[in-house]
Amino acid sequence: MAIARYSPLSDLVSLRDAMDQLFQESFIRPNGWSGLPAGQISTPVDLWETKDAYHLRADLPGMTPEDIAINVTGDTVTLSGETKAMTDVANEGWLRQERRAGKFQRSFTLPVQIDANAVTATFSNGILDLTLPKSEAVKPKTVKIQAK
Repeated sequence: MAIARYSPLSDLVSLRDAMDQLFQESFIRPNGWSGLPAGQISTPVDLWETKDAYHLRADLPGMTPEDIAINVTGDTVTLSGETKAMTDVANEGWLRQERRAGKFQRSFTLPVQIDANAVTATFSNGILDLTLPKSEAVKPKTVKIQAK
């Protein structure tokens, strides 16, 4: 039977490594890389509903409107595009490369049909804002009761 010596220093180093990994996954890569196909990047979005429309806001830093495709069909909106990697630095010159580059695609199915002809999109400072009006056919109608 062997006697194992307790080493608090090894536990402390292990805790430090775990905290470093947690910090990296939470702050440097807030959406993580797991689950994405190779070469795809994560694109954070906010999506909310008002009485007459859905609103989508996406962070797309370093992109231009020409780099982004928006498709609306029925009750689905799809964003896609590609962020290009920097080409002005030689590969062997990198010390750290954390900025994202690659393709992205996000699709959202909404609870009701969207009026595709009335969708508006604005892009400012790397933020895409979409207004997706609900179709008139699915908006609630108020019916007046006539007294006899």
